[in-house]
Amino acid sequence: MTFCALPFEEREAKSGISKKFGIQGIPSLLILGPVPSGGGERPLINKSIRSFIEDGDFSEFPFHPKSYGTLDSAGGDINDEKCLIIFHEYGDDDDQQEIIDVVKAVSEKCKSMSDMKFLWALNPSGFAPRVRSAAKLPAMSEDPAMIILDIPDKGGYYTSEVTDITV
Repeated sequence: MTFCALPFEEREAKSGISKKFGIQGIPSLLILGPVPSGGGERPLINKSIRSFIEDGDFSEFPFHPKSYGTLDSAGGDINDEKCLIIFHEYGDDDDQQEIIDVVKAVSEKCKSMSDMKFLWALNPSGFAPRVRSAAKLPAMSEDPAMIILDIPDKGGYYTSEVTDITV
């Protein structure tokens, strides 16, 4: 899949695009819809599709945003929205799949909470150890850990003692 890129020299155009779409960091990759039949501006479908491309999973093209996913793919969303995150880095494959299924089910039940993301962290590397450390969560173990991260509210976070994660 190929993508258009803006040459570095086009600073004025970059500034206008960044302002229009709320882009604060680079590299950024967003996707626009087709030009409406009556003309006009192309609608923004998703302002953060980098994780889809990095994962190499094009099955969900055109990559409409979801309220769930991996902590590593959430990117800047954790700075802008409340996030329920379930950590289970040392779970076996079945346990980890169960966590994914639970997070997706909770996300579906909470559709009306448009300002909330529902995430899982199953990789012992990546972003999870930094979030664990910042939130003073216990060390990785065979038990899952759960947190609500609310960075927009002055960096708030709320931990849970629950280790039996169900819907």
